[in-house]
Parts: sequence; structure tokens; C-alpha cells
Amino acid sequence: MNKKAIQIVYWGSLWGIAEATLGYVLHMAAIQLPGVPGFVMFPVAFYFMRKSYLAARKADAVFQVALVAASIKCCDFLIPANIPIRILNPALSILLEGLAVALVFAYAERRRFAVGFASVFSMGFLWRAVFLVYLFLISLINLPAALVTDGLQVSLRFLLLESLVNAILMLAYLKIERTERAVAVPPLVAYAALATAIMLTLAF
Repeated sequence: MNKKAIQIVYWGSLWGIAEATLGYVLHMAAIQLPGVPGFVMFPVAFYFMRKSYLAARKADAVFQVALVAASIKCCDFLIPANIPIRILNPALSILLEGLAVALVFAYAERRRFAVGFASVFSMGFLWRAVFLVYLFLISLINLPAALVTDGLQVSLRFLLLESLVNAILMLAYLKIERTERAVAVPPLVAYAALATAIMLTLAF
């Protein structure tokens, strides 16, 4: 496995670990505090995507990291009792997050400008807009789509407020980022992270 692939597996696995642990806790907290997972998890995912981008210096690495994280989430299909739509929706959101970030990074590369507030806001807005369209479509066949069916206020909170909070947190991270150098990752560490991510996903 080449260095780029090792980086992708490593950061994608850490993203998977974050989804299985922090994501699980925040979704439990969302029962009392709606929107909390959306405020936090995309900036956390952005951190892993940013690290993979710095390692590869290619925007496509960002989407590949999302593919790893989404694949880890799909390990839940190994548990027969799980409801498929509750696995597919988070996996799809991970892929859309990766695609949105990759597109913005690629655009910034071509235009040769630094990623700023408008860029990070557009990342959250883009993937959420596409996800809402998807939810609307599945709601037509009576599949769960609470972000659409619970009213316009819920949809706007998801699309605008969560994207705004995400952008503030992501921009703050970019401002304090200490280095743009890639972190060397030994293959065994990447494999261990992958195994840990799969086990935690199956556990939670």
C-alpha cells in the first residue's frame, strides 16, 4: 500500500471512530438538544478531510477518505437487527460531506485562492441541500425523513443554522492550524485504526 493510500485509510478510519463514539453520544444528546450532532460532527469530519488533503495535496483524497468512513459505517449491515435506512442515510451523508469538501478544495486549487468563510460555509450548505432533496424524495415513498417532514423550520435549521455554526468552527480551526505538513503514518497504525473503527461501529 502506497503512502497516499495509508493516509486515506488512517484518516478515514479516525473519522469512522469519531462517528461511532462522539457521533453516538451526540445523537443521544440530540433527544434533548436537537441539532447538536449537526453543529459538531461536520467540523470534526472536516478536520480528518483536511489532514488527508494536506497529505496528498489532491482534492480527490478528500472524497476517498469519505469512502473509507462510509464503508466503515456500512459494516452495520453485518448486524441483522439494524434498520437499513438508518445505516444508508448516515453513510450517504458522509459521502456527500466528502464530495462537497473535495469540490470546494478543487475549486480553490484551480482559482488559487485561500479557503475562507464563504468556502467553508458552502461546503456545509452544498451537502445539506443535496441531502434534503434526497430526504424529500424518500419521504414520497413513506421512508423516514424527519428533517423534511417535521416542518420548514427544522429544514432551515439543518440547512442554514448548522451550516453557519459549522463554518465558524471550521474557519476557527483553519486559523489556528499549526502546520500544513503531512503527518507520517506507519501502515500498522493505519490498519489498527481501521480495525478499531470497525469494531466500535459494530459495538455501537
